[in-house]
Amino acid sequence: MRRNGFTRARSQRWRCDACRLSTVAERADPARRAEFRAFIAWVTGKESMGEAAARLGITRQTFSARIAWCRSVEPALPPASRSHRYVMADGTYVPYGWCLLALTGDDGRPVAWQWCSTETKDAYRQLFGRSKRPGLLVCDGGQGCLAAAGARWKGVRAQRCLVHVLRNTRVDLTNRPKSEAGRALLKPARRLTKTSTVDGAANWLAELNAWHGEHGDYLKERTTAKQDPAHARGRKWWWTHERPRRAYFRLVRLNRAGMLFAFCDPAIAGDGESLPSTTNQLEGGTNAVVKRTLDHHRGLSEEHMKRCCEWTVYMLTEHPDPMSFVTPDYWKSTGKEPAEDDGPTPVTVTGVQLPAAGVDAYEGGFGIRKGWGGRSR
Repeated sequence: MRRNGFTRARSQRWRCDACRLSTVAERADPARRAEFRAFIAWVTGKESMGEAAARLGITRQTFSARIAWCRSVEPALPPASRSHRYVMADGTYVPYGWCLLALTGDDGRPVAWQWCSTETKDAYRQLFGRSKRPGLLVCDGGQGCLAAAGARWKGVRAQRCLVHVLRNTRVDLTNRPKSEAGRALLKPARRLTKTSTVDGAANWLAELNAWHGEHGDYLKERTTAKQDPAHARGRKWWWTHERPRRAYFRLVRLNRAGMLFAFCDPAIAGDGESLPSTTNQLEGGTNAVVKRTLDHHRGLSEEHMKRCCEWTVYMLTEHPDPMSFVTPDYWKSTGKEPAEDDGPTPVTVTGVQLPAAGVDAYEGGFGIRKGWGGRSR
């Protein structure tokens, strides 16, 4: 076949050298690829379906029908090609009770994602199984995440997000503690996220140790059931200042586990760039983009919502190529198959039933009954 001019509709005409006949070869792939590009631009963008359709000069119903086959195309991230200096893991909850776990590398781009109902160990193991062992894991400190990291990457160091630590401390102490010990503990807690060097971490720990030396007896105070029977609830005694005690020992526990200042450990950071101490890169990047996209496309069904999130995450990768997932099998299966004839057509419940032959529908007793018809007085 060779090119043989154009038709009046400006379509390419092809001519066969063997039989000397010409024809117009209509290919469906250019139209289908254009539909898929329009689908990706809409599902990962800010426009509503009506606005996307108006921009193309078609109706909303036409646009929805043309991109219907695109929703069945599932994206997938390629296997990790290198090991990252650090990775961040966190989950964001979306409608219909789903949680989208995301794993990003040291460049801030997604490495893997995993759907789950809650952030369990099994869900994180599936997530970590698609990445090579990193130098450091930055997370919010969930037990499922830490257990999965220990099982998948034995011996890997974990950094607890210091923003989450500060947030938990504020929940215990409030922003305006009433006690002098609480106010004194909140000051170093607020400077926790500003610590970025080894010397700064040593000074911060020295300040925390000094606070305990001054207010250690305050944390040891107890209240017995005889002193406050209204709050006993079956207990013989309890710590009088539970919230400041919990805030202090949380910091001590994280430091002993090596998760408070792991990001500035010379054995991990080395002489290169400093490692992050928070998950802000992930939460302000991938998770925030997913939330904004869902806000632009409110009202999606469960399956369409999940597909929207997946394409949003995939388009944040370094070299996204959504057209590589499109094959002719997707658009060939969009036609409606004829319904099978399984027997006689059932009678419609709301249809009007005509009287049988030889029956007078208007004789007495067949009219519309009102009042006390059929009831005894």
